[in-house]
Amino acid sequence: KKEANTDTLTGLYNRRVFETIYNQFVADKSNDDDITLIMMDVDKFKVFNDTHGHLVGDQILKVIGQLLKKECKAPILPVRFGGEEFGLLCPSLKIKQAKIVAEDIRVKLASVPFTSKRTGERIPPVTASFGVAQKRPNDGLTNIIERADQALYAAKNAGRNQVKLAAN
Repeated sequence: KKEANTDTLTGLYNRRVFETIYNQFVADKSNDDDITLIMMDVDKFKVFNDTHGHLVGDQILKVIGQLLKKECKAPILPVRFGGEEFGLLCPSLKIKQAKIVAEDIRVKLASVPFTSKRTGERIPPVTASFGVAQKRPNDGLTNIIERADQALYAAKNAGRNQVKLAAN
């Protein structure tokens, strides 16, 4: 069961767990409706893979997984959505609180030194773009993911390595 719910490369939970936790939170009427989603995408990840090889790309994803596990305190749930995209489910957080979480992770990731194990060469800093959306009344999971993704792409289009909020 653990293998079915965990991404083997990063050690983070996968999207299946993310959806289950989201649905449980929303179904529990004792919760206030505050739940926010942070979508995170590694900037120019294909360039890292093409330039330094897939093993370095895997190394980067592992480090991101470790960073997210360390920085995301309960009730925040970091998951690997796939590829170089991650989601942070933030129950009981408002959008401005989640923005602070995203900004903190953004800064810490950009300061991690990476070295190619193959060549010993220093790799340029790894950055990520973030989109943050808060659940609206009657939002389904698809709606909140869509709005967080739109904010994420706004961050990419604005120059990457930044956090953007979805319009609420």
